[in-house]
Amino acid sequence: MWLLVSSLRCFVVLLMLLSVPACNQTSGTARGVVTSVEGSLDEITAFSVLIEGSDVRFLPVEAGDYDFPLSHLREHQRTGEPVFVDWELVGSVRYALSLADG
Repeated sequence: MWLLVSSLRCFVVLLMLLSVPACNQTSGTARGVVTSVEGSLDEITAFSVLIEGSDVRFLPVEAGDYDFPLSHLREHQRTGEPVFVDWELVGSVRYALSLADG
């Protein structure tokens, strides 16, 4: 019984240690479904993507490497087709550096 409890404790500690770096991630690539698009029809100011159960908000950048016009995000929101987002965290803001159909 002691061995089982000890193994379980080690497993829980390992899981906790593995989850810490993900919280401190400052850039990456994510795939998810567009849940909201902010702005006018022609000028998108922000959008959110459902990633691993969390709504993550992104701001576009002027010189972003986007495979489609940002207004196309509304189509992704409507159909539920996922997108790939390369992003960077600056302060508390996630900037979308590139976008592609996912």
